[in-house]
Amino acid sequence: MKIARIASAACLALSLAPAAFAAGPNLVVNGSFEADVIPTGTWVIKPTITGWTGDPDIELQRQLEGNLAQDGQQLVELDTFYNSAMSQTLHATGWVTLSFWYTPRIGWGAGTQGVQVSLGSFSSTVMETAAGGSVPNWQHFSALVDLGSSGSAVLRFAAIGTSDQAGGLIDNVSVTAVPEPASAWLALAGGALLVARRRRVGR
Repeated sequence: MKIARIASAACLALSLAPAAFAAGPNLVVNGSFEADVIPTGTWVIKPTITGWTGDPDIELQRQLEGNLAQDGQQLVELDTFYNSAMSQTLHATGWVTLSFWYTPRIGWGAGTQGVQVSLGSFSSTVMETAAGGSVPNWQHFSALVDLGSSGSAVLRFAAIGTSDQAGGLIDNVSVTAVPEPASAWLALAGGALLVARRRRVGR
Protein backbone atom coordinates (compact mmCIF):
# COMPACT_ATOMS: atom_id res chain seq x y z
CA MET A 1 0.00 0.00 0.00
CA LYS A 2 1.30 3.42 -0.92
CA ILE A 3 0.16 6.22 1.38
CA ALA A 4 0.22 9.77 0.07
CA ARG A 5 1.78 12.71 1.89
CA ILE A 6 -0.88 14.63 3.81
CA ALA A 7 -1.23 18.39 3.91
CA SER A 8 -3.83 18.47 6.69
CA ALA A 9 -2.73 18.32 10.31
CA ALA A 10 -5.02 15.62 11.72
CA CYS A 11 -5.29 12.12 10.27
CA LEU A 12 -7.75 9.23 10.35
CA ALA A 13 -7.10 5.75 8.92
CA LEU A 14 -9.53 4.85 6.14
CA SER A 15 -8.64 1.30 5.16
CA LEU A 16 -12.10 0.10 6.26
CA ALA A 17 -14.00 3.12 4.94
CA PRO A 18 -15.50 1.52 1.81
CA ALA A 19 -17.11 -1.25 3.86
CA ALA A 20 -18.24 1.05 6.66
CA PHE A 21 -20.15 3.73 4.76
CA ALA A 22 -22.83 3.42 2.10
CA ALA A 23 -22.10 5.63 -0.91
CA GLY A 24 -24.58 8.37 -1.76
CA PRO A 25 -25.08 10.00 -5.18
CA ASN A 26 -21.95 11.26 -6.91
CA LEU A 27 -21.75 15.06 -6.53
CA VAL A 28 -19.14 15.31 -9.30
CA VAL A 29 -20.39 16.13 -12.80
CA ASN A 30 -18.77 13.97 -15.49
CA GLY A 31 -16.44 12.21 -13.07
CA SER A 32 -15.48 9.53 -15.62
CA PHE A 33 -15.05 12.04 -18.48
CA GLU A 34 -17.44 10.25 -20.84
CA ALA A 35 -19.78 13.18 -21.57
CA ASP A 36 -17.70 14.72 -24.40
CA VAL A 37 -17.10 11.80 -26.76
CA ILE A 38 -14.00 11.90 -28.97
CA PRO A 39 -12.82 9.34 -31.57
CA THR A 40 -11.01 6.21 -30.36
CA GLY A 41 -7.22 6.54 -30.34
CA THR A 42 -7.28 10.34 -30.17
CA TRP A 43 -6.81 13.18 -27.73
CA VAL A 44 -8.11 16.74 -27.57
CA ILE A 45 -7.18 19.79 -25.52
CA LYS A 46 -10.00 22.11 -24.48
CA PRO A 47 -10.39 25.02 -22.04
CA THR A 48 -13.46 23.27 -20.60
CA ILE A 49 -15.22 19.91 -20.75
CA THR A 50 -18.61 19.04 -19.29
CA GLY A 51 -18.52 19.85 -15.57
CA TRP A 52 -14.84 20.90 -15.51
CA THR A 53 -12.91 24.14 -16.08
CA GLY A 54 -9.30 23.97 -17.22
CA ASP A 55 -6.41 26.00 -15.84
CA PRO A 56 -5.63 26.85 -18.54
CA ASP A 57 -6.92 23.73 -20.33
CA ILE A 58 -7.71 19.99 -20.09
CA GLU A 59 -6.45 17.05 -22.15
CA LEU A 60 -9.11 14.42 -22.81
CA GLN A 61 -8.00 11.04 -24.17
CA ARG A 62 -9.81 7.97 -25.53
CA GLN A 63 -7.83 4.70 -25.65
CA LEU A 64 -4.65 6.53 -26.67
CA GLU A 65 -1.32 4.66 -26.97
CA GLY A 66 -2.38 1.88 -24.61
CA ASN A 67 -3.50 4.22 -21.84
CA LEU A 68 -6.89 2.59 -21.24
CA ALA A 69 -9.44 4.21 -18.96
CA GLN A 70 -10.20 2.77 -15.53
CA ASP A 71 -13.93 3.39 -16.05
CA GLY A 72 -15.56 3.73 -19.45
CA GLN A 73 -13.44 4.70 -22.44
CA GLN A 74 -12.04 8.17 -21.67
CA LEU A 75 -9.70 9.77 -19.13
CA VAL A 76 -7.91 13.05 -18.43
CA GLU A 77 -4.19 13.75 -18.52
CA LEU A 78 -3.01 16.58 -16.27
CA ASP A 79 -0.22 17.94 -18.47
CA THR A 80 -1.26 19.43 -21.79
CA PHE A 81 1.47 21.53 -23.42
CA TYR A 82 2.58 22.39 -19.88
CA ASN A 83 1.49 21.57 -16.33
CA SER A 84 -2.25 22.12 -16.21
CA ALA A 85 -5.19 21.73 -13.83
CA MET A 86 -8.94 21.24 -13.80
CA SER A 87 -11.62 22.08 -11.26
CA GLN A 88 -15.34 22.22 -10.53
CA THR A 89 -17.42 23.62 -7.70
CA LEU A 90 -19.43 21.13 -5.65
CA HIS A 91 -22.42 21.93 -3.46
CA ALA A 92 -22.38 20.02 -0.17
CA THR A 93 -21.86 20.40 3.56
CA GLY A 94 -20.35 18.20 6.25
CA TRP A 95 -18.32 15.05 5.69
CA VAL A 96 -17.85 13.63 2.20
CA THR A 97 -15.79 10.85 0.65
CA LEU A 98 -13.46 11.94 -2.15
CA SER A 99 -12.45 9.11 -4.48
CA PHE A 100 -10.45 8.96 -7.69
CA TRP A 101 -8.22 6.63 -9.71
CA TYR A 102 -4.71 7.44 -10.92
CA THR A 103 -2.12 5.82 -13.17
CA PRO A 104 1.22 7.11 -14.46
CA ARG A 105 1.35 7.58 -18.22
CA ILE A 106 2.85 4.55 -19.95
CA GLY A 107 6.55 4.79 -20.72
CA TRP A 108 7.32 8.03 -18.85
CA GLY A 109 9.65 8.25 -15.86
CA ALA A 110 9.29 9.53 -12.31
CA GLY A 111 9.27 13.22 -11.44
CA THR A 112 6.88 14.27 -14.16
CA GLN A 113 3.60 12.62 -13.18
CA GLY A 114 2.72 13.89 -9.71
CA VAL A 115 -0.75 15.21 -8.97
CA GLN A 116 -2.00 17.66 -6.35
CA VAL A 117 -5.63 17.18 -5.35
CA SER A 118 -7.65 19.57 -3.21
CA LEU A 119 -11.24 19.79 -2.02
CA GLY A 120 -12.20 22.76 0.11
CA SER A 121 -9.45 23.17 2.73
CA PHE A 122 -8.13 19.62 2.16
CA SER A 123 -5.05 19.25 -0.04
CA SER A 124 -2.62 16.43 -0.76
CA THR A 125 0.07 15.51 -3.26
CA VAL A 126 0.18 11.99 -4.69
CA MET A 127 2.49 9.92 -6.89
CA GLU A 128 5.34 12.42 -6.98
CA THR A 129 7.82 9.61 -7.71
CA ALA A 130 5.60 7.37 -9.87
CA ALA A 131 6.98 6.06 -13.17
CA GLY A 132 4.95 4.59 -16.01
CA GLY A 133 5.40 0.96 -17.02
CA SER A 134 4.29 -0.87 -20.15
CA VAL A 135 0.62 -1.10 -19.11
CA PRO A 136 -1.72 1.11 -17.05
CA ASN A 137 -1.28 0.68 -13.29
CA TRP A 138 -4.50 2.16 -11.91
CA GLN A 139 -4.52 2.88 -8.19
CA HIS A 140 -7.46 4.01 -6.09
CA PHE A 141 -7.15 6.99 -3.75
CA SER A 142 -9.79 8.07 -1.25
CA ALA A 143 -10.16 10.59 1.56
CA LEU A 144 -12.77 11.67 4.07
CA VAL A 145 -13.09 15.45 3.97
CA ASP A 146 -15.09 17.84 6.16
CA LEU A 147 -16.60 20.57 3.98
CA GLY A 148 -18.08 22.40 6.96
CA SER A 149 -21.25 24.47 6.55
CA SER A 150 -20.37 26.86 3.72
CA GLY A 151 -22.44 24.88 1.19
CA SER A 152 -19.85 24.73 -1.60
CA ALA A 153 -16.24 23.71 -2.19
CA VAL A 154 -13.87 23.59 -5.16
CA LEU A 155 -12.52 20.21 -6.27
CA ARG A 156 -9.23 20.65 -8.12
CA PHE A 157 -6.60 18.39 -9.69
CA ALA A 158 -3.28 19.87 -10.81
CA ALA A 159 -0.15 18.48 -12.46
CA ILE A 160 3.11 19.01 -10.58
CA GLY A 161 6.71 18.18 -11.40
CA THR A 162 8.34 18.56 -14.80
CA SER A 163 6.18 20.44 -17.29
CA ASP A 164 6.84 18.26 -20.35
CA GLN A 165 3.48 17.32 -21.89
CA ALA A 166 3.41 13.99 -20.02
CA GLY A 167 1.44 13.93 -16.79
CA GLY A 168 -0.48 11.54 -14.58
CA LEU A 169 -3.82 10.16 -15.77
CA ILE A 170 -7.04 10.61 -13.76
CA ASP A 171 -10.35 8.77 -14.04
CA ASN A 172 -13.53 7.82 -12.16
CA VAL A 173 -13.70 10.80 -9.79
CA SER A 174 -16.45 10.90 -7.19
CA VAL A 175 -17.47 12.84 -4.10
CA THR A 176 -20.28 11.35 -2.01
CA ALA A 177 -21.91 12.44 1.23
CA VAL A 178 -21.11 10.45 4.37
CA PRO A 179 -24.21 9.35 6.34
CA GLU A 180 -24.91 11.50 9.40
CA PRO A 181 -24.10 8.90 12.13
CA ALA A 182 -20.71 8.33 10.53
CA SER A 183 -20.20 12.10 10.36
CA ALA A 184 -20.63 12.42 14.09
CA TRP A 185 -18.11 9.66 14.76
CA LEU A 186 -15.61 11.24 12.37
CA ALA A 187 -16.01 14.64 14.00
CA LEU A 188 -14.85 13.10 17.28
CA ALA A 189 -11.89 11.43 15.59
CA GLY A 190 -10.99 14.47 13.46
CA GLY A 191 -9.06 14.93 10.26
CA ALA A 192 -8.77 13.20 6.91
CA LEU A 193 -6.22 10.87 5.38
CA LEU A 194 -5.73 10.19 1.71
CA VAL A 195 -4.98 6.52 1.14
CA ALA A 196 -4.18 4.48 -1.93
CA ARG A 197 -4.98 0.86 -2.67
CA ARG A 198 -3.65 -0.97 -5.72
CA ARG A 199 -6.65 -2.71 -7.25
CA ARG A 200 -5.45 -3.88 -10.67
CA VAL A 201 -2.68 -3.70 -13.22
CA GLY A 202 -3.86 -2.95 -16.74
CA ARG A 203 -7.33 -3.85 -17.92
